[in-house]
Amino acid sequence: MNKFPQPRKRHSSLLIFCTTTLLLLLSACGSPPGPTRASSTPESTATTSRTIPQGTPQLTQQYEFTDHDSGKTVTYTVTSRFTIILNAQQYPKSNLQVSCHPAGTLGAISNLPSEAPPLYAVRYEGVQPGICTIKNGTFLLTVKMIALLSTSEPIEAKGHGARVI
Repeated sequence: MNKFPQPRKRHSSLLIFCTTTLLLLLSACGSPPGPTRASSTPESTATTSRTIPQGTPQLTQQYEFTDHDSGKTVTYTVTSRFTIILNAQQYPKSNLQVSCHPAGTLGAISNLPSEAPPLYAVRYEGVQPGICTIKNGTFLLTVKMIALLSTSEPIEAKGHGARVI
């Protein structure tokens, strides 16, 4: 007869219990804090005094471009900044052409960190709503600048009682 069946059975049960507990703890740690979808209490959301009207194109979340991004059309709000990094041997900086409608849609930013040669960087900021094309040889980037519309009523800032307009 086997002298050790009971301790092995207890050991297996303990191992299964510990593993299950560990998995439950790990899954609980991985879920975001706050109410779940099944919660009956409404979740408060932060609001701002600026909104993008419905039907507005999705804003671009990429702010640095290279020759691999050629052909893209990007959309930003006025005051957004973006950088283009190109190889001077393929795309000489002197051949860079920026064409905007209306003129003055983009403003060049001059205080840039330098890139290791043969690369160079140019950075622009949206100044007013409009559309621009940035060309250099076969490189083409189309940039749409849109304005955010302000809401008509001030909003209470959460926790401070200050009014934001």
